[in-house]
Amino acid sequence: MKDHSLKVTCGDATMLYATSHGSYTVRAHLRLDHRIDGEKLRSAVDKTAQRYPYFCVYLKRNAHEYYYEVNSDPVALLHTKKAVNLGSPETNGHIWAVCYEEDNLYVDFFHGRSDGTGLYSLIATLLYYYFDEEDIPGIKTLETKITQAETHDPTDDLPLIDLSKLKLPPSPKALNLMKTSGLEHVDSKGLILRLMIPEESFLPFTREMDGTPGIMLSVLMARAVERVHPQHEAPLISNYIVNARPMLKANDSFHNCSNRVVFRYDDRIRQMPLERQCTAYRGKTFIQADEDTIIQGMTVARSMAQMILDIPDFSTKAAVARQAIEGTYDAATYMVSYVGKWKYPQLGKHIREFWTETPTQSFPLIEIAAVNGNICVSFLQPFSERLYYNALLEELRENGIPYTECGTEPVSVAEISAGE
Repeated sequence: MKDHSLKVTCGDATMLYATSHGSYTVRAHLRLDHRIDGEKLRSAVDKTAQRYPYFCVYLKRNAHEYYYEVNSDPVALLHTKKAVNLGSPETNGHIWAVCYEEDNLYVDFFHGRSDGTGLYSLIATLLYYYFDEEDIPGIKTLETKITQAETHDPTDDLPLIDLSKLKLPPSPKALNLMKTSGLEHVDSKGLILRLMIPEESFLPFTREMDGTPGIMLSVLMARAVERVHPQHEAPLISNYIVNARPMLKANDSFHNCSNRVVFRYDDRIRQMPLERQCTAYRGKTFIQADEDTIIQGMTVARSMAQMILDIPDFSTKAAVARQAIEGTYDAATYMVSYVGKWKYPQLGKHIREFWTETPTQSFPLIEIAAVNGNICVSFLQPFSERLYYNALLEELRENGIPYTECGTEPVSVAEISAGE
């Protein structure tokens, strides 16, 4: 593996250093159409690890910085559904691991190394080797050469700016649902409430309303919040996570390349019917996800990350990163993330359910996965009360959108440890 694959880049730095105050890991939970064969999965994990050497690393730290080292030990395959500890002996020191139990497949992954797009690529390769499929275009296999475009972080090519001279308005303090409702954090990393919506009914409805799955759920969630708080004073603001790779001309990069679109559910939007609300949100998405706008935002983020990397001591790096992440969270009432529809139907036909778990902060997070004719909605929240989730269900019912509830469980994302 080339040395630049081990580098902590600007795209990854803020999330990486913020993890010292909370484990920013992701768990993808796939329910397959059969009981999982451990021997076949072991072989698939080994081949996948060989294809992604830049994910097969130790996370290390000293008094000054985090850094990566090559990890040649096998990626752990554990017969359990319990949360694991990445970077520990349990997972052979790796920043990702695979678990399974009956027909459930779990992939635990460190967000400081890549984002949801990078994780989807890894999962596609894993399933490709597990099901022993013939060649499927677009999936990275052992025959696919690892290029510089794959290992390069495009944000490193953006200019550096002097943040002290940048006149940005202060971020607004968005409506905080926990404080407004007097809710308390659960003892665990939060709860995941699972909701499945059939594509055959949801997609025609979203098209009719001039939306997409992500935009529709962003709007419906805003309407749900207003059911609970019709007279709120603080602004109702949501973030919609977008993949910035196309705007950065870097579709193959494995690094964190996500950005966000900001939606304000203000008085003007509130008075609109659902179709016009979706049109307004779609327009905001086009404007804020424009190439020039994304590059401007990523330039600011790159400069912030470089400032963090240039700080000489570890504790200050971590404190600045944490402040940057928390500033984003304070400016949102909730977030919605949708990586996009599963691209490989040859593999998707084996996936009955696809759920995404992340640690919760101080607001709900909606993670969307679309596979095998279903929209799988992971509703993640840091409190036990179901008032906002139930309000979202009311919105679905009122708009004639069928759904199936698929259970509630504590979030079981991994911890991650860095070696000294």
